[in-house]
Amino acid sequence: MEIVQNYTDAELVRALKNDRETDAAIKFIYKEYYGLLEYYVANNNGSKDDAADIIQEALIAFIDIVQQDKFRGDSSVKSFLYSITRNLWLSELRKRNSADNRNRVFEKGKDETEQGAVNQLIKNEYYKAIQDLFQRLGEKCKQLLLMVYYEDLSMKDILDKTTDYQNEQVLRNKKYKCMKQLEQMIEDNQDLKTQFKNALRHAG
Repeated sequence: MEIVQNYTDAELVRALKNDRETDAAIKFIYKEYYGLLEYYVANNNGSKDDAADIIQEALIAFIDIVQQDKFRGDSSVKSFLYSITRNLWLSELRKRNSADNRNRVFEKGKDETEQGAVNQLIKNEYYKAIQDLFQRLGEKCKQLLLMVYYEDLSMKDILDKTTDYQNEQVLRNKKYKCMKQLEQMIEDNQDLKTQFKNALRHAG
């Protein structure tokens, strides 16, 4: 069984700022806080897959805040991660409710076959945008992110389809690194950043 190093909050923050210690720090966060964060999402109209995605976003946001020296330690790491997760999930629920309402109004009286064709054209357009962006990544990152964002596969499904990853934690760490690589590629290009966000929003 893998032994995960323990950290105080101060040690954890320092580790996240050190490239050589980041992986170990992430493993600690998953071991220490994942259950709590998953429980919150699952008990607020979410699934385990929803929780996995939201926690991943929360972790990326937290690491960015730490690495930009914006984490002041006014609250504990546990409370801070919980707050980020809560805000992200509430935002996601609002988007889903809004989308559901729009879809009900939009689809009323529409021909289902015609609407299906329109949706497919939109999906194809944004899929191409994603492909163009992902061509710049390594093949493993490209395949992984396409499976996550276009094929909408869960971590378990991806593990079943590939032999590249030992377990879900390794897979999530890889996804995090791929997303960071992609973010760095598009950070200074506002048009590319907008295109990428639109692509992910419409690719599912």
